Amino acid sequence: MDFNKQLITLFLIVMIPATILAGAVSDNESPSQVIESFFDGMRASDGDILKTLITDDITLHTVTQREGETVRAATDMSRFLESVSNAPVGLLNEELTSLEVHIDGDLATAWMGYKFFRGDEFSHCGVNSMNLIRTAEGWKIFSIVDTRRTDPCDGLGE
Repeated sequence: MDFNKQLITLFLIVMIPATILAGAVSDNESPSQVIESFFDGMRASDGDILKTLITDDITLHTVTQREGETVRAATDMSRFLESVSNAPVGLLNEELTSLEVHIDGDLATAWMGYKFFRGDEFSHCGVNSMNLIRTAEGWKIFSIVDTRRTDPCDGLGE
């Protein structure tokens, strides 16, 4: 009987600190959940939600074609957050068509196809690439790069 009590005590001594430590690094929220929350925040026109999901130094780029040349255009994240916050609720709807996440330690990379709608009207489609870092507050997006086109949209992100 004493052996069982010792075994249970040892188990609790090991498991309780491990559980507390796991909670401190917010493993309960996966990169996929953060990404879904990001697009939910866009649909809700809630820039404050988006701010909780990104790092202060996040970068936002689009890779596109201009006059036959491939270009990378940067977007200021504060302007993006302002435009999301000022949009009518439900106007900005980015539907993911696929999502693949790879994790190595505190780094996650996500690749996803999407179709973007302004209200009920199709606007464009493409692929998003997001990089996330695990912080004390949980996973945070620190880089977003997207492509944009109107056709073809089938098989994006595959």
